[in-house]
Amino acid sequence: MSEAWKNLDLEGDGLQAISLKLAQQMKQRKRAYGLLLLYPLGLHRAYLENPLGAWLYRAGFALALLGYFVLHRRCVGSAFIILLTAAAVYDVRWIDDRIAELNKALKLAAYRARPKTAPAGFRGRYTDDNLPENAENPLDDYLEVKAKERGGHVRPGEDVAYNSNKRAPSIAQQEALLKMLAQQKSTKPDNPQ
Repeated sequence: MSEAWKNLDLEGDGLQAISLKLAQQMKQRKRAYGLLLLYPLGLHRAYLENPLGAWLYRAGFALALLGYFVLHRRCVGSAFIILLTAAAVYDVRWIDDRIAELNKALKLAAYRARPKTAPAGFRGRYTDDNLPENAENPLDDYLEVKAKERGGHVRPGEDVAYNSNKRAPSIAQQEALLKMLAQQKSTKPDNPQ
């Protein structure tokens, strides 16, 4: 599917506009893992808004270079490279958790910042204005009305199938009926002429 919809600017504060803004702001796993390939520079940590971790990677890489080329101590440089590689292996799992955490925070912030567009006094489809004066618990009355309703917009008390006590026979009743019919068939003469 084309990603062109992400470039549209619908303006306004509707859910579609919020979704477009979120699509542009959300962190992407492909980009984070691509930056992980350059782990000595700490770019993946910087992308995932962890500046301390990014600078620790950079400091570790600088110390490894210092150990190799300035101090001519390969063991010091190798130790820092091994530590950086171990941290990068840990970050393979950390990236997924961090992206989920950041994206969740972005979504919550976007939806909480959304202006309230409901009319004053709106509390959903059911309001207390529809209740009789003597109603004590609005929820009980509402549940009672809903329990009587059936699919297809049939008014309570008008559905014949719902109001009748007739029901399909159970499996045991059907088996008993079949046995009775089989016995009647076996007791009848084959060809009474």
